Amino acid sequence: KLLWSTQLTTFCAMVKGKAFRKQWKEARKPFRNRASSRAKSVHRSTFEERTKKKRELEEVKAKAKELEQAKKEVKKQKTKKKEEKKRRKEENAIRAGQYQVIKKTEKVRKWHKNARKMLRTMGPEQIERLMGQQ
Repeated sequence: KLLWSTQLTTFCAMVKGKAFRKQWKEARKPFRNRASSRAKSVHRSTFEERTKKKRELEEVKAKAKELEQAKKEVKKQKTKKKEEKKRRKEENAIRAGQYQVIKKTEKVRKWHKNARKMLRTMGPEQIERLMGQQ
């Protein structure tokens, strides 16, 4: 906070509390250097413990990767099965439907949009197969 005295000639800046203290300076002050307040050294694990932990972590990662692969495989199979089912359904709908072969296609352009969507172009062998079934 900046405080102005009653006389405008003196100006002083005052900070209340510990908010603006520099931490790096505070750490070097003498009362911080007591043995009881110093940070204790971290207990380092032995080489065997570290290698054991590393091996366990690698095993866990490998297991996770394996599970992920299995999940992906299942998903691929489901997708493939779904596509196959969709294709079969379309084929069955084509087989079961009522069809007319249009030989004069001049008026197709004048049809309504939904009617044109229903129109399906087929090769001669497909038409022969449909005609053979009906």
